[in-house]
Amino acid sequence: MLPRDLTKDLKDRLNSIKGQVEGVIKMLDQSDDPSQILNQFKAINKGFEKTQFLLLDEVFRKTLALKISEALEACPGNCGQEEKIAIIKKQFPDLGLYELTDKMQEIEKVYEFINRQNESMKEISLTIENMVCQGCAEKITDILKEEKGVENVKTKAMRKIVDIKFNPNKTNENKLKAILTKSGYKPKD
Repeated sequence: MLPRDLTKDLKDRLNSIKGQVEGVIKMLDQSDDPSQILNQFKAINKGFEKTQFLLLDEVFRKTLALKISEALEACPGNCGQEEKIAIIKKQFPDLGLYELTDKMQEIEKVYEFINRQNESMKEISLTIENMVCQGCAEKITDILKEEKGVENVKTKAMRKIVDIKFNPNKTNENKLKAILTKSGYKPKD
């Protein structure tokens, strides 16, 4: 849904263009000077361009900005789409009128890819009794982040809990438990 003030502005501009078109029709009926008629056509075209730009700039530029922000938030830094997101983010301020819709489609595909990837992720919480300080928590985080397929690790030293988000196609719960146990932080059964 378009904002009311934008809708009003677009309607006002189109009504103005409508008046210009009616003026050109009268000029044609009166067989006026072709150069004046051509000037009116140029003015009508300019009016359409401004109206179209207003719509694209107001709606698509804001939407693209939101999508870039959502994609950045959804990508924790290792989603495989960082480069595409960075390129679109860098290009964003300089995108022309017709490039906006292309970039909208591109960022939408990136965002859909990230969401599909995130949907296939698995999350587990493990209790580690000998995680007694923040140093232990940081060591556990570092150990787990080295494992291929681990997307996110959150440790809660005070509660002795580690939350792990991982891609089950690249690693599994048993392997993660074995890595922790080998490092001296055996998860509680």
